[in-house]
Amino acid sequence: MRVVRDVLLVPIGILLFLAAFFVVLPYFGTGAAGSEVSARGTAVAQQCRFAGPIAKSSAPKRENVIGFGWICRARVHWNDGSVETREVSGSQLTGEDVGNSVDVVERQIDYSKGSDTRPQIYRADFEPHVLLAWGSVLATCLLGFVFAALGFSGLSRIFSKKGVPVE
Repeated sequence: MRVVRDVLLVPIGILLFLAAFFVVLPYFGTGAAGSEVSARGTAVAQQCRFAGPIAKSSAPKRENVIGFGWICRARVHWNDGSVETREVSGSQLTGEDVGNSVDVVERQIDYSKGSDTRPQIYRADFEPHVLLAWGSVLATCLLGFVFAALGFSGLSRIFSKKGVPVE
């Protein structure tokens, strides 16, 4: 029974460690921290899909989105009177938002220290939490490391005992 537990602890630990970067970090929206709001409006999600860990998206510029989350196609009515259809990633809109009006803002996200700023849509009430994000990432990584270490140490004890003759 111990062998099964230890064998399961190793992949669970590795999955938790990877989940910290592919699930936890994207959830908190650290890229939006300190970014300027360039437009305000209302979005109505028309179609949504849950995707990950790497998904094709046209939000903000036809590239892959890393992490698990909702990607929605939405019709956005900006306060300046313009209307456009955009893809919204990062679970800012979800399947529950299809057909409903949601207040949104467009933030200018800086992807490479000033040389590549791209507009991305966020819920108007969304606030990125950088400290909470990194604290959660560290806690999830630590938990994953502990699970994997327990599994490896248990397996090494089991296999080292089997190789030593009992007197």
